[in-house]
Amino acid sequence: MTRIILSIAFLMIVIGCAPAAATQPATVPPTAVEVTEAVATAEPSPTAEQLSFVPATYRDEVGKFAFDYPADWSAGPEQVIGSRGSQTLFLSPGSTAEVLAEGGSRVVLMRYDWDPKNDLAARLAQRKAAWEASGFVVLEESTRQMADGRAIVDLLMQTTDGTQVLYSLAVIGDQYLELSAEGNLQLGREILSTLDSID
Repeated sequence: MTRIILSIAFLMIVIGCAPAAATQPATVPPTAVEVTEAVATAEPSPTAEQLSFVPATYRDEVGKFAFDYPADWSAGPEQVIGSRGSQTLFLSPGSTAEVLAEGGSRVVLMRYDWDPKNDLAARLAQRKAAWEASGFVVLEESTRQMADGRAIVDLLMQTTDGTQVLYSLAVIGDQYLELSAEGNLQLGREILSTLDSID
């Protein structure tokens, strides 16, 4: 009888201790919490844009803007176009100024001297009138801002032969920027979306 009572008492002690043992590992020392928080703040922001390509960056110190394009593309020199503008071509491998390679893309950076200065709304109205006269149709239009507050107007245009071209228009100093992308429009959107101001 004594042996049975001792066995029951032993079991009660073991059962009574079990919950305490189960809750013991859940107690986290304060230092472990601090380390966890430090690691969490070191992770990149979930809103940071991830590009599908390895980027090279084009910077214009005069116009105070920059954008990224695929590092395996070729970037041409700035070329004067007429008396009021210049252009720089960015071409995917195998593409030229005249012909896109199969699945290729082309981005054209145009700088325009145009009056009135620093009036993006007036410039946009002028460009839309010219495009409409050529039979082009605006399919999409939206506005965003650079880090320094300058506006960018993004457009998706369809030409008379059905080709779709992306445009981003902005003011750059005393000139107007017109960045266009054709070919792979998904890639073009990515590239144009990186357009922003620099210090």
